[in-house]
Amino acid sequence: MYSFRTLLGLLLALASPGVLSADIVTLTNGDRLTGTVRRVSEGMLTLQSNLAGTVQIAWSDVREIQSDADFSVLTARGQRLDGRLTFEGARVVIAQQSREPVTLPSAEVTRVVRGERQRGARRVISALDGSADIGFSVARGNQNQMQSSTGVRAGYTSAQYRFSGRINSLFARQDGARSQSRHALNARLDRFLNDRSFAYALTGLERNERRLLDLRSRLGGGMGWRVRSTGNTKLSLLGGIAYVHERLREQANQSTLESFGGLEWSTLLLGVVSVDTQLTIHPSLLDGSDVRVEYDGTFRVPIAGRFTYSLRLFDRYDTRPAAMVARNDYGVVTGLGVVF
Repeated sequence: MYSFRTLLGLLLALASPGVLSADIVTLTNGDRLTGTVRRVSEGMLTLQSNLAGTVQIAWSDVREIQSDADFSVLTARGQRLDGRLTFEGARVVIAQQSREPVTLPSAEVTRVVRGERQRGARRVISALDGSADIGFSVARGNQNQMQSSTGVRAGYTSAQYRFSGRINSLFARQDGARSQSRHALNARLDRFLNDRSFAYALTGLERNERRLLDLRSRLGGGMGWRVRSTGNTKLSLLGGIAYVHERLREQANQSTLESFGGLEWSTLLLGVVSVDTQLTIHPSLLDGSDVRVEYDGTFRVPIAGRFTYSLRLFDRYDTRPAAMVARNDYGVVTGLGVVF
């Protein structure tokens, strides 16, 4: 029995991440942090530590990384390099397999992803980030009301690409009244061109019973520019074109080609509250009087560990909505969730 317990303990220890080979990050002030280097993005290094959880470190404050893992590096010129990372002062050396090592200034490294050479689930999990939220409310009285919400956001990042998806569902029921449910699925694939610009393709599906919209499907693409990316604040401008098809209740289907432009902004307020905002304007290229505006904003407050409280705002405005439907459709959704 003793031998079996000893063997089982050894296997569990070997299976635990970070036991066999932990990464060591040395800062310019001499501090040393131990954990698993996940990625470098937007000027910040993400370190997963068993003791401190997820730690964000400014890339400019990193003096050395000691790791046995391979990394994929994207430079400011859009060049991708794969290999082991070492530092020589303010310069980074990428030791590539079967190729000569490449040395470049640390400031020219715009993105680093761990485990690019891995395959299957381990490769995806190593670069996955996102959140999941759920909310529920019930009111009993003269009219029974029930409302529940679900929101899932996830992104997979490699050195040259980022795939992000978002699902938002709002179920609203009331005795004797029409359903007010709303569901949306959106996905986007970004291709990083350099440290400031990226091209992207997007698609989306939306159903909104309040607006008599059975289904809106969208397919398009465009360009994005990072206007600001310092610390915890990021601001990007977006522009593009999309084909949109709408299936409305008791009305003829509609199709159009629309341009769109907008912004994405994220920051950290008071060092605690994370804010993510997206605002886009969608004028029709076939009918200049038809313009849609979409806004989504999420405020997230940490509770304990990875658990958070979220407040989400949304607004959909259409200059020419379906008959007998208000131009504005907006709401506030709260919930409890977890980040990963």
